[in-house]
Amino acid sequence: MTRTLDGPREQVWQALTQADDFEGWLPAKPGTAVLDVRSGGSWQATVTSSTGEEIALTGRYDEVSEPDRLVMTVPGDAVTEVTLIAASAGTTEIGYAFEVDESMHAAVEASVDEVLARVSNVLAKGR
Repeated sequence: MTRTLDGPREQVWQALTQADDFEGWLPAKPGTAVLDVRSGGSWQATVTSSTGEEIALTGRYDEVSEPDRLVMTVPGDAVTEVTLIAASAGTTEIGYAFEVDESMHAAVEASVDEVLARVSNVLAKGR
């Protein structure tokens, strides 16, 4: 799936890979994100459920090529490939590819759209 975000590629990369921005779109409990953004690195953060339960999330970075490609795992060990392409007028085309069963594709796509809306909010605050 491909979407367009309002912000230059470098700013989108930062939103995806800097702990403070990561916490803003995940959304994670402030101060809990630890990102080792390199091939073979890992990430972790704590989110709070609607019932107030704290949930630790972890994943790994399989491939990192700044500022245009991340291959990482998300909870459940699902592999997600994110590509960033500089587009016109300070926008960025972001592509997501994920390894999920076809029956889950629509739900994952809706989830990614929710995440990208939060990334857009982080980008807007950074301007």
